[in-house]
Amino acid sequence: MGPKVSLRELVRHLVHEGYSVPQITSVLRINRTYGYALLKETPVKSRVRTDETSLREKIRRLCGEFPTYGYRRIRTMLKRKHRLCVNHKRVYRLMKEMNLLVQVRFYEAKRKKQKERIPVERSNQHFQTDMTKVWCGRDGWGYLFAVIDAFDREVMGYCFSRFCRTDELLTAVNMALHSRFPQGVRGNELTIRSDNGCQMTSRRFVKAMKDAGIRHERTGFNNPDADAYIERWFRTLKEETVWTREYLFFTEAKQDIVAYIDFYNIDRPHSALGYLSPKEFRQSLTSNVA
Repeated sequence: MGPKVSLRELVRHLVHEGYSVPQITSVLRINRTYGYALLKETPVKSRVRTDETSLREKIRRLCGEFPTYGYRRIRTMLKRKHRLCVNHKRVYRLMKEMNLLVQVRFYEAKRKKQKERIPVERSNQHFQTDMTKVWCGRDGWGYLFAVIDAFDREVMGYCFSRFCRTDELLTAVNMALHSRFPQGVRGNELTIRSDNGCQMTSRRFVKAMKDAGIRHERTGFNNPDADAYIERWFRTLKEETVWTREYLFFTEAKQDIVAYIDFYNIDRPHSALGYLSPKEFRQSLTSNVA
């Protein structure tokens, strides 16, 4: 027996021998249109894909730079930094093969459903403020006061200091107010929520909020979910920056934290904002209104 010949090759050979396509299709009992199609040159479709080795290296570097990011944020950073549009399933597969997937954390169920989160419908409606500590090596503890907008997640005001006083809290709040209300905050129906720390309940801070026409809310005892936006941001800050470093001095920690706040507001993709940064999210709202 001779070598097997494909139908395409057979039809082309018979045409070359002088037979017509109707004669050939009649004898072979195939559709005439199909017979003509077999004579056409079919271009080989090649799927253009990013070089796998190069893509793996880019993903590895991004995971080293952002060790807490999952495959969705890594995919976003590939587009931001390298202008590569890669399917999220492919990024997941490569990260899994390289053992770079972030371990999912499991938490115990809460004892009761939290009802104190308020619905937020726009920017400049509801701010949250709080304080956290950062270890600065030889200089001891540093204290970070921050203010976040619960709608667009931007950190508008902050103060990182070696002191933990009402002065530092007011510095952070004033920075946020000057950023969002350059013409004055009175009459804008702003609410600021805080916990019951001594700085937030001090007479000076309470009076400052009242004089500015700001509604000041305080959370209940042992109720971190009531100001979940600022609490979650502090955790993000520590997971992505503070806990990955060992600061020796206060100035080193301050420089790093200020740089991270700028990165968070301008470049960091936020899952709750459709993987836009807070700045990009606010700009998208402005463009939609226009």
